[in-house]
Amino acid sequence: MTLGTLYFRSEICYNSRMWRAKVLLFGIVALAAVLRLYQLGAIPLGLEWDEVALGYDAYSILHTGRDQFGTFLPNNFRSLDDWKPPLYVYSAVPAVAIFGLSEFATRLPAAVYGIVAVFLTYYLVRELFRLEYQRVALLSSFFLAISPWHLQFSRAAFETNLSVTVTIAAVLTFIRGVRGNNLLFLLSSALFGLALFSYHSTRVVTPLILLSLLIIFRRQIPAKKWLLGFMTIYTVCWIFFFPIATNRDAQIRFIVTNDLKVSENTKRATDEIIKDIELGEDQGLVGKLFHNRRFAIFTYDNVKTVIRHYLSHFSPEFLFVKGDAPLHHAPGFGMAYFFDAIFIPAGLLYYLFVLRKRGNAVLLLWMLFAPIPASVTWQAPHSVRSEIILPTLSIFAALGLYGIVKLLEIEWRVLTKVAILILVPIITWGVGSYLHQYYIHTNLELSKNWMYGRKEAVSYTQEHKDEYDKVWVSLNVDMPLNFWLFYSQYSPEQYLVEGGTHSGGFADEENKFDKYEFRNFDYHNLPYDQRLLLVGTSKDFPPDAKRVKTIYYLNGEEGIIIAEN
Repeated sequence: MTLGTLYFRSEICYNSRMWRAKVLLFGIVALAAVLRLYQLGAIPLGLEWDEVALGYDAYSILHTGRDQFGTFLPNNFRSLDDWKPPLYVYSAVPAVAIFGLSEFATRLPAAVYGIVAVFLTYYLVRELFRLEYQRVALLSSFFLAISPWHLQFSRAAFETNLSVTVTIAAVLTFIRGVRGNNLLFLLSSALFGLALFSYHSTRVVTPLILLSLLIIFRRQIPAKKWLLGFMTIYTVCWIFFFPIATNRDAQIRFIVTNDLKVSENTKRATDEIIKDIELGEDQGLVGKLFHNRRFAIFTYDNVKTVIRHYLSHFSPEFLFVKGDAPLHHAPGFGMAYFFDAIFIPAGLLYYLFVLRKRGNAVLLLWMLFAPIPASVTWQAPHSVRSEIILPTLSIFAALGLYGIVKLLEIEWRVLTKVAILILVPIITWGVGSYLHQYYIHTNLELSKNWMYGRKEAVSYTQEHKDEYDKVWVSLNVDMPLNFWLFYSQYSPEQYLVEGGTHSGGFADEENKFDKYEFRNFDYHNLPYDQRLLLVGTSKDFPPDAKRVKTIYYLNGEEGIIIAEN
């Protein structure tokens, strides 16, 4: 057999493997699309308050170029007074333009980004572990496609899902860039910069990942002019981001959610400085050094809190048993499958003992960086703030399954087929159980959590508002303003002419449009010279209230009450 014949046959085998891999990848991406797009606007059955705020802001940008507060093309959306990063809202504008203001259009960007993440993960793994681990690349994409954690946030308007995809793309283009494609190297800089505008926790994690990549691949960085271009693009992104990072109002998210005793420790440090000053000027100067208020965050209690919160993101209870908040997982499920409890640790071992190389060290670092932002918040573990960890968990799960089968093949070849025959039904059962819990039980058990009844209440008030002088909606309905704006599809142009939003809707009683006023009220002290339609909860109405409609959650619990005076 000639060398030419051997080369020809090897080319045929290589092309055949590549063709099969592409067909399998297409099938995995198609599966991801079906799981993310099927009944997207109906399951979960209602939009929660962040979703309607994002949707209406996109609708307002589409028609006026301004958000609901009247700010022209903002780089940070005030929204519910929690100042949301802008990327998701702008991503939703085309969907709203095509499909109208609806649940489907509002959630579509999350679903699309989720599908793209599955596709990109395949190429990321191939770039990390090279072609010989193509099966691992396919398995990684498959595990991300069926991931309960990823599906949950691909089927609702969560900005964090967008940030995961941007991060995968940034890392992939960086590695490909340093391995020969200079234009991709520059593109990765733009993607890392874009990540700053995708989600709050990503603003901490992606710079750490980028720093790690620059250190790991420092000897492969392209020529100085390309590195200069990279740093210029990234610096420009930071220039635009810096005003957001230093804006006191925009820092409200951290101020509200952090679990660190900053103010208490700052006061203690100030008191100690005062004591030192009273003892003399020299002692005061020394006291300012050792009782510095800027270091007040670094106390034993705070460090202990951060470590405990950090480790909670790796706890079996969170990952495999019950997750965190009900909105973040299907009833009766954790954030991952029960079989992941075997595959992920096995994958970590396979990585550490077989694949540990400088070039793929970023994978482990990525996983370790991901929970850092959520570790300083009072809600920990927190699946939204730590979702950026997901690609690494899917890859480690794939490595674990691959390593188990490989070990059996080497040591006990006859057991390999038996193991596969056992594993396939186990995985199928796990996925099937999750899909049943998600598609059947989510709406039934969590309709209250997903704000069911708001759409129905808006529909009723829209139909009957002309019969009344005004419609008052209680703030007990939980930030109702954006629900009524969204579901009534109220004209953004008209809304801004009327004054727009006065606050994010937490407790402000100034917000109103058309016949609607959003305020607290006392049913027994209503004005008698106006005919009012009142919307609220059981907290707002006594037993003798003149109810005209009651909306119940799907579990039979009383939800929204509509009455008149």
